[in-house]
Amino acid sequence: MKKIIITLAIIFPLLAFAQGGWTKVINSANPVTNFTVIGVYNGAAWVDINNDGNIDLYAMPHYVFLNNGGGSFTKLTGLNINPTPLQYPGGCSWADINNDGFIDFITAQNPSEIYLNNGNNTFQNITSQIPTLSGYAAWGCVLADVNNDNKLDLLYAQAHGFHGSATPYPCKLFMQDVATFSFTPKQGYAFTDSLRPYTVPYFHDYDMDGDMDLFIATGPGGSPGPDYCYKNMKKETGNDTLYRMTTESWTMQLQDGQCYNAIDFDNDGDFDMCLTNYSGASSRFYKNNNGIYVADSTAFVGIGNKLSNTWGDFDNDGDLDVIIASDNSTPKHYVNNGNGTFTELNPDFVYAAPNSCIISCDYDNDGDLDIFIHGNNNGRALYRNDSLAGNRNWVNYTLKGTVSNTSAIGTIIKIKATIYGASVWQVRQITAQNSFQGQNDLRVHFGLGDAAQIDSVLINWPSGIQEYYINKPVKQFETLVEGNGNLTGINNLTNKETGNMSVYPNPAKNSLTIKLEGITFSAANVVLLDMIGKEVLSAVMTKNKMQLSLKNLTTGTYILRLQTPAKTYIKKILVE
Repeated sequence: MKKIIITLAIIFPLLAFAQGGWTKVINSANPVTNFTVIGVYNGAAWVDINNDGNIDLYAMPHYVFLNNGGGSFTKLTGLNINPTPLQYPGGCSWADINNDGFIDFITAQNPSEIYLNNGNNTFQNITSQIPTLSGYAAWGCVLADVNNDNKLDLLYAQAHGFHGSATPYPCKLFMQDVATFSFTPKQGYAFTDSLRPYTVPYFHDYDMDGDMDLFIATGPGGSPGPDYCYKNMKKETGNDTLYRMTTESWTMQLQDGQCYNAIDFDNDGDFDMCLTNYSGASSRFYKNNNGIYVADSTAFVGIGNKLSNTWGDFDNDGDLDVIIASDNSTPKHYVNNGNGTFTELNPDFVYAAPNSCIISCDYDNDGDLDIFIHGNNNGRALYRNDSLAGNRNWVNYTLKGTVSNTSAIGTIIKIKATIYGASVWQVRQITAQNSFQGQNDLRVHFGLGDAAQIDSVLINWPSGIQEYYINKPVKQFETLVEGNGNLTGINNLTNKETGNMSVYPNPAKNSLTIKLEGITFSAANVVLLDMIGKEVLSAVMTKNKMQLSLKNLTTGTYILRLQTPAKTYIKKILVE
């Protein structure tokens, strides 16, 4: 289908007015906010659909706005996307599903769908290729690499009782096949086998063990009940198993769950947990104290119709702030004071109610995070960050997987810098659902205060590869590709023991010797991957030393991954 472009914002400059550090774009000709929706509950995502570095906007139901740079947008039509869903409330999740370098997406509505990016600003609907997905109504959805095979899997959640006449179903989990581009339904869990008011699913590696855990907000719309949260046991057992959490704080309280986010608000190196609840329960905030989650009463915890909790360093001072959405009041912006407390920013978004999904992105590439608020009527708004960040420094990274999925979903990145005289580690993780029914820009933004440089960047990729960079500049947009960083000396960087594996010779020809010292194990899995993530050799190591034959391999660079029950070791290998 031929692409048709409607350009409005290029002809008319984006008019705006300032409010509490934010500038609301109000020009009626601006296509980003001048469009029609039905209902409040509509997701959105900041995504770069054409890889030009200008982040575009997708807004349910099926509006795509191309970022022209310079602060203007163009509404695209002729996208091969279903423009008239039977159910307008619904969510979306974006990532590169087929690892071809272009970002794809799934939608949760009636009907729910999956679209591949053709690379020319159009999309291909492949819903019919997914078993049992056609005609399925859903409320929320998410993409994640559940089993760490570098292929993204699909999860759709149906809110039982909230879809009118649509056929009731449980959630649907589809695992992508490693060898072929196909999807297999997965069952055997409560969420795949029973009817509940499942709202929005989220995957976060909340315990930082290298696999993505599942949090299904299950908001029954006023009556509190249990949320369905699962710990991923891939790293612990080697099996593709999700184990339902029962002792974590958020599972021991009745919730009216809408949005889970695992974030490090206090820069202590671990993820805290924020859960926005609807009217049936107070929203929750759990501080992570060395693996023990303690409920905390912050400024934003309390009863109210809360939906999104959207995190970002909006003032670039080196810690994460939060914006809370509600379908019956204006959003609330809470500034992190850096001492474990938050202060509500006043004045606030007085012209944005009702609203449900709030997503952040530096859409004008000026170094600070802007936001799009989705709702209906006055609840839909684009706010540009003009003065909150002042002249404070920042950095923005695009992460590209090679052995991992290309969108780097599941990656955890840490940076260290000296901010206002103190050495500070900050941590982020890349996920494809981190707002109510939507997601922030996949690029990773850090505020840096007065830091003159970034001392260290540490990346934990889903493949198990851990690499680092040192002495990186500030005020930069930069792409970091898996395999291009330093793979040795990480224990000196973090002061944490990473194990003692040696391999030799390297470069190698016909064989490679692997040796593990200072560790006791019964069996370890050894895998050799090429640089596109394909497994080319595997073996089981039962002693502390083994020899691996390389006779059938071609010359090139490979990644050796050795996994014991307790730890994963990674080494880059050159075969001559």
